[in-house]
Amino acid sequence: MKFRSRLNIDLSYLNNNYNFLKEIAPTNKCIFMVKADAYGHGSKSIVNFAHNELGIKEFGTATLIEALYLRQELYKDQFELYVFSDIQIQEKVSIECYLNQRIIPVISNLSDLKFFLNSSDFSHFPLVLKFNTGMNRLGIAHEEIEIVIKLIKKSGRNSIDHLMSHLSSSSLSMVKNKRNLYQLEKFKELKSSFKAVGININKTSLSNSGAIIQKEGLEESHIRPGLMLYGPSSLLPSLRKEHPWEGLIISKLETYIIKTYKVEKGQPLGYGATPCPDNGMIAIIALGYGDGFLTRFQSSTINYRGHKGEVVGRVNMDMAQIYFNMSARSDLIPGELFTVWDHHQENFLHFAEESGTIPYELFCLLSSRIPRIYGLN
Repeated sequence: MKFRSRLNIDLSYLNNNYNFLKEIAPTNKCIFMVKADAYGHGSKSIVNFAHNELGIKEFGTATLIEALYLRQELYKDQFELYVFSDIQIQEKVSIECYLNQRIIPVISNLSDLKFFLNSSDFSHFPLVLKFNTGMNRLGIAHEEIEIVIKLIKKSGRNSIDHLMSHLSSSSLSMVKNKRNLYQLEKFKELKSSFKAVGININKTSLSNSGAIIQKEGLEESHIRPGLMLYGPSSLLPSLRKEHPWEGLIISKLETYIIKTYKVEKGQPLGYGATPCPDNGMIAIIALGYGDGFLTRFQSSTINYRGHKGEVVGRVNMDMAQIYFNMSARSDLIPGELFTVWDHHQENFLHFAEESGTIPYELFCLLSSRIPRIYGLN
């Protein structure tokens, strides 16, 4: 039986990407971000390979549910798990999960910090703090540093296990963008403030993929790569030549041609009767918005066997129409494999830009109807 559509994930490319990362940051420890089911690639298989084959010992999720899934599925593996966003630390059932499943909450507001420091359950638990240095999303405000210091001192602690912040604009220049420069300076001030009052900081991290590619924030003990390990650069096109990232897309999205037929200019196509742009051929592929191939992908182009195809008409729930000129006729064969994106980064990024989306979304949009197939090249 052939798969209708599939996401082929080549773990050897994850290995290669990690090697490229270590060339940039050879001494930094890595918290590999695997939230949103490892950016749509299947967190269990990705973490299993990254830990056992690449030696990565720390992973980041967005929610406690994500972390629990990994701990339960990979219960024999000894790696650290951080929950960065939806920590629910003040819920009784959550406390039991953190304590019994070796999961670490990243504390990003004063209410949770007070609860954590006043709870006997967490008296010997690592304190991980995330500060807002200018992203204005999650994070304790850097202006609240004195309150944090008093709370830590009052609790009897004299150290922070891991101090973090998050960059808002690392897709832009780390040495020219004012927001990036401001955040880098504020993080330095935070570290100095804690050191000045005798609170030790064991680990620090600030750099996400864009900053790592630009070799910024590598003076911290840790880095937190996400998108770059799955292949794409997170930098804007204007910066990619200046700061090249040689990563390869670890996945290949494949489907099949269901039907082909000749079409004339102006001929109505599918829902809404969209006029065909010219004389040519239509290939109907077995991929639609039920799979995560969205209606907004209309007019985006896909290369197939050296021919340029265009998504025309409305994308359906289960299929989409791809227009080609007549030169592609002999290569468009029903039942043949049709690749939407392959391992080449430039093709993937081009499709993201044309379709008005971003690499993160393309990965995460893929539904569970598309099986994830793992292998090694």
